[in-house]
Amino acid sequence: MTQSVFVTGFDPLAYRRPLFAKKAIPGLKIISYKYLINRFGKLSYIPLKMVPRIAKVESLFTKLSTSGGDRYVSALLREFFSRVALTGMKVDLVIALNPYLASRRVWGDNATIIVDWMDVWMDPQGSIHPLDVRILREANGIIFWSRALMEVAARKLGLQRFTYIPYGVDPLFNPPRFGDARFFRERYRLGDSIVFMYSGGIWKVNGVDLQGTDRMLAAFASAARRLRNAVLVLQVPRMDNATLRAVKALRGRVRVLGSLPYASFLRQSAFAAADVLLAPNSRHPMVFYAERVKMFQYMAAGRAILAERTPGATSALGDAAMYVELGSTESLAEAIVELAEDKELREELGAKARERARLFTWTKLAPRYAEFVRSIREG
Repeated sequence: MTQSVFVTGFDPLAYRRPLFAKKAIPGLKIISYKYLINRFGKLSYIPLKMVPRIAKVESLFTKLSTSGGDRYVSALLREFFSRVALTGMKVDLVIALNPYLASRRVWGDNATIIVDWMDVWMDPQGSIHPLDVRILREANGIIFWSRALMEVAARKLGLQRFTYIPYGVDPLFNPPRFGDARFFRERYRLGDSIVFMYSGGIWKVNGVDLQGTDRMLAAFASAARRLRNAVLVLQVPRMDNATLRAVKALRGRVRVLGSLPYASFLRQSAFAAADVLLAPNSRHPMVFYAERVKMFQYMAAGRAILAERTPGATSALGDAAMYVELGSTESLAEAIVELAEDKELREELGAKARERARLFTWTKLAPRYAEFVRSIREG
């Protein structure tokens, strides 16, 4: 008996796109890459441990990686082990989270393959790994999470069948309903402070800030000198030494939450307590064009959003954010001060964010997802 599967390299409870896909296509079976490889038993350490080590050696000679972090030999080895792991499994439809799990060398010529493209993996110059390009061109269809990325990548690669379906608003993430602003403010002794919050990663490569967080911290530090009661909440999994130094320099004006389950009570309470949610950006193509998951969570929180202007941010946030030009620490600092001093503006932006979030509920997006998959299967 053949199966329809959604294969992911992530924990579906953390990166929940497979659960959305299953809502759209109820018979879909979710399979993790690790589950596939563990079918090797004790030999699973070869693809799970050795392939990444080979990729690390290859990185000394070539910087461009696939969406799975592999280079060339490592990518082909991953395909080989994945194909062997699938022996005996009959699959007619594959939806793969990112290209590296969607190779025809793995799934065969008869399967319908759709790439659900979360990470459009490009280097700073906008180049995509040739093995990812091959996989994408051989796939039956592509689902983009970002409209701006879709326009760039589809033209660049000459793709024929594709659509835009963003991550959207997960029903479990609803800070006004599941969070408690008073609890959070009391726990972290925030009182009547104006709370600015950033949720996401601190992502740097060779010292280059790819998320814009260095500029955000510098802007907040500048604004804080003029604001008596502004506090910055950072919900980040980890910080590098430069970020730690910047945080310490703010002398108690920062609260750091660390990594939290995405829909935990504490995390949703932090969103509910925030007065302004910050969305810095950068010119790296993977950030510049991206409609990041946090943008939809920010809108679901119904709080004012301050974003650096990029194609990805304006596509996701529309008129539900206050924008500053990308790359200007001074403009970002001025906007922080303006929002801190203007409660009416914050409330207006928060209402727009909550209203726009309704456009991206999973209930509204799921039929579009199902229709695209149906159209691809029917040819």
